[in-house]
This record gives sequence, structure tokens and C-alpha cells, in this order.
Amino acid sequence: MDFLKSAITSIAAKANSAFPYSSGEKVEFRNDTIWNIYHGTRRSDNTPCTIFEFDINAQRSRLTLARNATKKLRTLKFPGVIKVLDTHESDSFIYIAAEHVVPLDVAIQNREVLNDEVIKWGLYSIANTVKFINVDASSIHGNIRRSSIFITDSGEWKLSGFEVLTSTKDEDPVIYTFGGLVPEAGRYASPEVAKSGWDILKKQPHDLLDSWLFGALIFEAFNGIFTTSDQLQSSMRKQIPPDLFGPFKKLVQQVPRQRASVKQFVEVGRDSSKATPGGGFFRTDMIALSESVDNLSVQSEYEREAFLKELQRVREKFPPNYLRLKVLPELVKCFEFGGGGPKVLVVMLDISQHMSPEEFQVAVAPTIVKMFSSPDRAIRLALLESLPKFIEFLPNKVVNEKVFPDMLTGFTDVAPAVREQTVKAVLVIISKLSDRNINNDLLRHLAKTQNDEQPGIRTNTTICLGKIAHNLGPHTRSRVLITAFTRSLRDPFVHARNAALMALAVTVDVFSPEDCSNKLLPQICPSLLDREKIIRTQAHKTLEAYLAKVYAHAATIPEAGSAQPLNSAPASLAGTPKPPESAAQTAGDSSWAGWAISGFTKRLGVEDEPQNNGVPSLTTTSERQSTDSSLSSANATKSVGNISSPALSVTRPSSASSSLGFGTAGGAAKFEPVEDDDDFGWGGFDDDKSSPAANGHNVVPTEEDDWAAFDEPTRSASTPARPAAKAIPAVRTVHVSSARSPPTKTTSTSRSTTGAKKPMVAKSHSIAAHKEQKKKESLFADTGANDDDGWGDGW
Repeated sequence: MDFLKSAITSIAAKANSAFPYSSGEKVEFRNDTIWNIYHGTRRSDNTPCTIFEFDINAQRSRLTLARNATKKLRTLKFPGVIKVLDTHESDSFIYIAAEHVVPLDVAIQNREVLNDEVIKWGLYSIANTVKFINVDASSIHGNIRRSSIFITDSGEWKLSGFEVLTSTKDEDPVIYTFGGLVPEAGRYASPEVAKSGWDILKKQPHDLLDSWLFGALIFEAFNGIFTTSDQLQSSMRKQIPPDLFGPFKKLVQQVPRQRASVKQFVEVGRDSSKATPGGGFFRTDMIALSESVDNLSVQSEYEREAFLKELQRVREKFPPNYLRLKVLPELVKCFEFGGGGPKVLVVMLDISQHMSPEEFQVAVAPTIVKMFSSPDRAIRLALLESLPKFIEFLPNKVVNEKVFPDMLTGFTDVAPAVREQTVKAVLVIISKLSDRNINNDLLRHLAKTQNDEQPGIRTNTTICLGKIAHNLGPHTRSRVLITAFTRSLRDPFVHARNAALMALAVTVDVFSPEDCSNKLLPQICPSLLDREKIIRTQAHKTLEAYLAKVYAHAATIPEAGSAQPLNSAPASLAGTPKPPESAAQTAGDSSWAGWAISGFTKRLGVEDEPQNNGVPSLTTTSERQSTDSSLSSANATKSVGNISSPALSVTRPSSASSSLGFGTAGGAAKFEPVEDDDDFGWGGFDDDKSSPAANGHNVVPTEEDDWAAFDEPTRSASTPARPAAKAIPAVRTVHVSSARSPPTKTTSTSRSTTGAKKPMVAKSHSIAAHKEQKKKESLFADTGANDDDGWGDGW
């Protein structure tokens, strides 16, 4: 017995080896067909399919019907006919592998999915298919019923049940001989066939039987299975829609000559004119939209826009998978080859939001990645704006090797809108970029956009750097951010300076205490006297954050020698300093993370800052000279008894020089891009000559200075020009020796080349002479201090 079982199994396996499909779970439904239906897969790639199986030994009398169905399904090609993948016949079985479908009888039980409009859409597809069979193929289907209708994964209705499909040109028509062998043929037979047999069909138009059967299908689609033909003749429409009930009654007339054909039924359904009473029931949004999908790539721009607008309005009416499996592929083709443009992309991405990552990578991702290299600027801009919708579906390798290289061209695009959107897109893509792409190509291009002529792009670049600070490499992070943020602090555009201060506040944790003290605090302090209130306010918050970090670090430094520790902090910072993280959160406004200028380059063309009317009044030169004389004498006398240190020279510039600094009224500022050859285009902070303290000198700023454009506010064309600089009185220097020697007071402000002091009579000098004189002097010349950074020990 075991040998017999193994032999049978071996024979069956050998027979099935020629059929490259595997059968799975059997589909359970009210099956009144000659086929057993299974869910299956193709062995080569596991593609889902549906397997129709006919058992020859169990139904040998119906073998002719099974073979006729197999032949007709292979030869009859139409969109409304179920798609056959392969067929196979053995001694025991006939197999048909078709696209993955489910019987209508299974789907129709879920009335929430198959509402009246969806059923009309399905009936319209079946009606067109029957019309094609009757008119174009000159054939009789003869088996239209609920069990012959199948629904694809996309929700479309397809026709099968070709067991008795017969052409009027066949020599031996199957339907006349074997029509009665179809299961439950008597219940579905038309009145004339039930009365006179199948031979009566030879004496009447061949399409009248299909008209009756299609009417029966309408009844079953809305009301369920009928038991007798009398139910079709009833005047009770039950669930059939009112606009469909009149045409339905014409399909099920008892007298064949009075019966409407399926072709006439379709024409009435499409005609909504007054000349056709009761017509137009097939003019629905779903039917109109589904007919336009296949022609989307060849439609005009006007027709395409109308289609997209209509799709957005009625897409909720379609079955869930129809948009994903039917509409989306057509949109992808239109976007790639048909010139669909950004509008098609928006709809395409909206539909794909419900797809799994695997489905997205197969159906949509290849086209999107390819379109990043499109020369169409509008498409690339739309891709950048829509990047958050699909970036999570793209693998990191694809982003680094294909998307990012094409995205870099946006940083240097001639259109400001593209450059701005590229900067914003960095935040979306940063988590998927490799360290090499971040610390090399990305930083080089961000250095260019920080020098952009558009103030909004410069501002958003600073915000972007603040947000991606923790993604930068530890070896370049501090150097790049210090240079970038301090450069923005001198930007003439007020929002760029404010963005720099906010970025500094939230990135305080990435800088060392030494960088905070030596490089950042001296750059932040000038903003405390900025002419714009928002800058002064934010500068105060940022300064507190950095001071808190510096004092917290200072408290951990061990005392050297016998020096006594500081027992108290300054009054403004009394108590335990806040941790740097807390200070950063306090200093950084919660709104800083949003883009400071939204679409600035698209709407504004003016870069001037708002004017400030609150400039403090200035004292006259004579008043300051009088005050300086008395204060200098008092301070010099007091210094002798209190300071026991090497000689210290303190030079105080004249009052006229203080009126030329940052935040005073002056000429209109103009942003001049800075080109650097190192540090990824950011330049080196230690080589920056813009800060007066950087060289250890008290420099009087002039219009000839390199960063004068950053240090002066903007001025509109109506603002009068700055008057010429007046003569500057000589600067008095007080030299204080150690406590053991008496102080020496001189009136000289210069030294000879040999180092001997030469008395001079105070007199007025020009700005140029004063500047040349200051270059020869050093604030701490007597101390001999000269550190690497040029700050001096006395600072």
C-alpha cells in the first residue's frame, strides 16, 4: 500500500513539474462552476496568482466544457477578460494559472467595499466586455452569472466562465450541444431556452441570451442570489438603484424581440441627454475617471490638470487598492515619460503614502531617484519640497550614491528658490548621509550658501548649521561652526545675526570652555550694543549661556601655588551656575528651529535692515576732553598705591573713535562674499582680523577695514551720508610702574624707533595718522605678553 501511494505521488509530482505554479489554499465560496479555485504562486518569483483546477476523472462528461474554456481564455484578449498566465493539461487534471483574483461572490458579501457606485463601475466594465464578445467577436457567452465574475487586487471586475462561449462562425457550436451541462443552467436559462431548449438560439439574434443573463447579474449584484426567473419579472426593484431599474427591466423582457441588447444598455447608460429618458446612469465620477487613467500619458496639459483635480476629489470612492495598483503606475509613467510635472508628483506621493517600503521601492522609488537628475527645475524643486514624504522609503545607499550627488547641484543653481529649498532639504536627508558626504561635500556647499547674495539663504544656512551641528565630525565641528556663526554675527541682515545668536545658544554644548572664553564670548559681546532690540535681547540670552558654561568649568580648575580661591562669583552670576544644557535651553528661543525666512527669496528683493531711531546722544569732544583730564589724574594717583605689578600702559582712544563702531548710524551696508581656500571654505578663525581684540590693539574702525560692511548698519537711500571724520585729539597715556618706584606721567603718545620716550605737545591728528600711530603701539607693550592667539594676558 505504501508503495502504491508513493508511486501515485511520484506520478503527480512529475505531471506538475511541467506546470511552473504551485497551488495553495482553496477558495471557499458558493461554487456553481466546474472548477476548483486555489490561491497560488509562481515558483520562479513567488508572484501571487489564482489556479483553476478541473478534475477530469471526477467530471469527465464536462471535459469538453473545460477544454473550450481553456481555449477561449487563451485566445480572447480584452481588458475586461481575466488574464491567463499559463495552462496545462495532464491525464487527470486541467490547470489554468491566471492573475490573482477572488470570486465576486466572496467580495460582494462586504457591502461597505462594494457600495452602489462601485457596483455600477464594475457592471459597466462587464457590460463593455459582453458587448465586445457579442458585437466584435460575434459570439455568445451563455454563462454570465455571479460565479463567472472575479475581482482583481486593484478592485476591477473581470469576466470568465467561458465554458460554453461560442462563435457564430464555429462549425460545431458548443453551446447548442453542451449548454445544458453547465451547473445550474436551468435556473439561469432565459424563458425561451427553458421552454424550447438550446436549439432555439439558432433562430434568434445571438446576443439576446446574454441580455437576459446580464439582467440576472444586475439583480444578483444588488439583491443576492435569485431562485426563480419570476423574481426577475417582479415590479419590486428592492436594492437596485432607481436610475438603473428601468433599463434593467428592458433586459429581462419575456419576449426576446422586445429585449434590449447589452450594447443598447451601455449606450443608454452613457447618454445623459434629454433625448434618452432614463439614461446617464453610467455617467459617474468613478467611471469617468477610470476611463481617463489609461490615456493619461497622451492627454493634453489641460486634460491632465482636470484629471488630477477630479482624482483628488473622488479618490476616496474607489476601492483601497485601485489607486495603488491601477492609478499609481499610470501616474509614474506620466511623470517619467509624459511630462506630468510637479502636479503629478504631488498626487503620486499622496497615493504612495499607504504603501509598504518594499512596494514603494519597487513601484515608485526608481522613477523618483531618476528624476533628481532631471534638467527641469520645477521638477527638482518639487522633489526637494516633497522629500519628507518619501525619504524614509529610500535605502541609505541609494541616498548617498544617487540622490545626494544630484541634490548638490541645487546649492549652485541660478534660481534662488532652488538654492533655498536645497538648504532646507539638508535637514531631511542628513540622517541618511555618510560621514564623508557630510564633512566634505555638504560643508563645502554650505560655505557657499552662507556667502549667498540672498539674505534669506544666508539666514537659513546658519539655521541649518545649528540643527546639524551634532551630525558633523568631531574634528571639524568646532572650527567650522565658530567660523560660520561668527561670520553671521557680522551680517548686515538683522535676521541672519539673530539666527547666529540663536544657533550659538543651542549649540553651546559642542564647544570647549576654552573656545567659549577665547573665541566666542568676544564675538558675542558686540551684539549687546546692536542697534536692533531683538539682537540685543538674544545676545544677552546667549551670553548668559556661555558665561554659565565658562564659570562652571572655572570652578573645576585646581588652584595653582598659594593663590587664594575665589570665594564668590560676580554679582550678576552669584550662586551655583546653571549647567550648560539648561542655559542653552533658556537662551535659545523655542521657535529658532523653524526657518527664519520662509520663501524669502521668492517674495522679497530688498535686503536693507529696518532703521533704528533710538541712537543714543553723543557728548561733544571738548566735554569729553575735560572729563578725561580729571579722571585720568585721579586714576593715576590711585593706581600708585594699589598696583604692585610691572609697568602697565593703558591707552584710551578719543571720543571721536567710539562713534564709528558697531551699531552707530552710518552708510548702507553691503554684503561682500568671503572666499576661503581652507577649512571647507569657512576660513580659519585664528586668522580673522575683523575683531579689534584679535590683535591686542584698540583699533579705531574706519571704512577701509575689511569687515566694515558687517560692522555698520544699513542705510536707505534717503538717509544722509556720514559727515567726514573730524580731527582726533592726541591720546594721553599713563604709565604706572611698580609700587617701589614713583609713577611717571608723560604726555607723549608715541615712541621713537630707538625706544626712547619723546615728549610731544598734544595736538590734533588726522584719522590716517592716528591709525598709523596705533599700529606701532601695543596695549600690553610693557608687559611683554604675546600669546599665540594675539589676545594678551591682560585681556
